[in-house]
Amino acid sequence: MGLYKKLDFWSVMDELDRMIDYDYNGNEKDSLYWDYYVEQIQELGILAADLLNDLDSLKSTLWYKMPDKHIEFCDEDDCTQTAIAWFNTAACLLSDTDMQTLLEKENIYQADEFTEKQKRLNAIKRLTKEQQMFLYTEVIGFLTRYLELSAAFDTITAVIAELDYHQSAVTRRETVTIPPAAYV
Repeated sequence: MGLYKKLDFWSVMDELDRMIDYDYNGNEKDSLYWDYYVEQIQELGILAADLLNDLDSLKSTLWYKMPDKHIEFCDEDDCTQTAIAWFNTAACLLSDTDMQTLLEKENIYQADEFTEKQKRLNAIKRLTKEQQMFLYTEVIGFLTRYLELSAAFDTITAVIAELDYHQSAVTRRETVTIPPAAYV
């Protein structure tokens, strides 16, 4: 996990899609260690699919519970873009949010990140207490679950990559399989 995690709506959605598809296309290098971790990867893919469904239901809930927000860049799809804008507004409260990526995904170019973040914070200040608490608990709670899943997924993929890098010998069916580049 890097210093800044992309926590905008579209980046979260892309990362969850990557986790879901990793079971099918994650073993590109034909790792010897894939078989040992494939069950955990499948379970994390199932959890990512559940989280993706939760993200979709959160988007519709935000659309009903939060006030309309005028979005300059997108007039064709006000209902879903309003929900996504509120999701991104709550995500920008977290210090780990990469504001440049968040703004690029919303097609806002040449904007000052600090000024845009302040505009979003001012929009939150205009909400009622009930709306603020709903936004904080739902979005921040979702992002916390997403970050925990992402950390577990990154750990398993890093373990497989590290084992591949060191290329240890593997025992299969009472025989030892030595990788092609192993030092014996």
